[in-house]
Amino acid sequence: MLEGVSLLTGFALVMLLALLLPRLMERLRLPSILGYIVAGFLLGPAVLGVMNPDGKVITLFAELGKLLFMFFVGFEIDLEDFKKSRNRALCFGTLTFAWPFAAGVALAISLGHGLNAALLTGSIIASHTLLAFPILQKLGLSRHPVVLMVVGGTIFTDIASMLVLAITVSVHETGFSWRFLGIELLELAVFVPLILFGAGALARKALIRYGQKPEMRVIVMLVVIALCAEGARLIQLEGIVGAFLAGIAAKRALRGKFAVEQLEVVAHSLFIPAFFLTTGFLVDLAVLQRSLLENPLMSGGLLVGILGGKTLAAWLTARIYHFDRAEMWTMASLSYPQMAATLASAVVGYQTVNAAGERLLDAGFVNAVVVVIIVTCVLGPILTARHAPRMKSSSPPDNDLSPDPTTRPVPS
Repeated sequence: MLEGVSLLTGFALVMLLALLLPRLMERLRLPSILGYIVAGFLLGPAVLGVMNPDGKVITLFAELGKLLFMFFVGFEIDLEDFKKSRNRALCFGTLTFAWPFAAGVALAISLGHGLNAALLTGSIIASHTLLAFPILQKLGLSRHPVVLMVVGGTIFTDIASMLVLAITVSVHETGFSWRFLGIELLELAVFVPLILFGAGALARKALIRYGQKPEMRVIVMLVVIALCAEGARLIQLEGIVGAFLAGIAAKRALRGKFAVEQLEVVAHSLFIPAFFLTTGFLVDLAVLQRSLLENPLMSGGLLVGILGGKTLAAWLTARIYHFDRAEMWTMASLSYPQMAATLASAVVGYQTVNAAGERLLDAGFVNAVVVVIIVTCVLGPILTARHAPRMKSSSPPDNDLSPDPTTRPVPS
């Protein structure tokens, strides 16, 4: 509709809506991040057409935003705190992966898909993106034991999902190989400790040597995050896994938030909003209607598998560890949103073609995933915003563990 507007006018519209819509969402008692998604919908090809979803600049900004988003999620994790809840995190991560995975496999097989495609379908909906994490940060709950448990479980679900993706793609293209599986597991066993212990040390030394100026600290951290993300891709994992681990490593190696304060400002004002804006680009009412009419069982089945499976996982975890209702629903709602890993895996599955010219996943499945992303990205943050404040009063976090933003990194 407004395809002819200049680049600067389009940029001004983006900034204006990114400024106003999150505030409007807060006034409506909805998560502010939904404002960015609505802005993306309005500015994308479905409505005004101001932004080109395939543009190199917005694609780069969104990719960086996705990586930075996961980096700061990881940066909130203190390994000493995490050790206290690692058993709970493993329990929740296993349950929140297993139930949706089983539901996705059963759904795909019942709709006539092969076992390989069914396994990929299950893994796609078993992972999740911590979309509502900024809500918890604003409430001062990012280091609440329940939140640490969910974040720890996310490590398991994302890595497991990416591992299944790598295996199913390899099987579809060349057939199953125990050798490939063994190599992948070995690479993973080397990669995780390498990032956790090596990336933090690298960042610390680089900051000591080059980080006298704020802009240099931003550049150093961006380089470290990009290297970790690319390292993850080299072993067939999604880049967000590397960025997430880089955040944990940076928190472990750097004392306080001084080294990343400038990066945080840049990320939350530009790159992370771009990530949410591009999610809004996916909202196409025509595609949504077509998916619901042409393939309602797939769309509906995936939603039931996600919402039912992850709610059941949260309920079982709450029963095992005696969490209250608010904590249970916070766990569940945090694990609903399907974004980065989900869409990436679906697109990779669609693009994977074997020697016979057969795709691993069809276009109908990708459209169904878009429906799932829209519904879960709206529902999850709304429920988190509703239940998390009640959790704060029932189980307050240990404020003594909060990082001191004025602490400087100390040379080793």
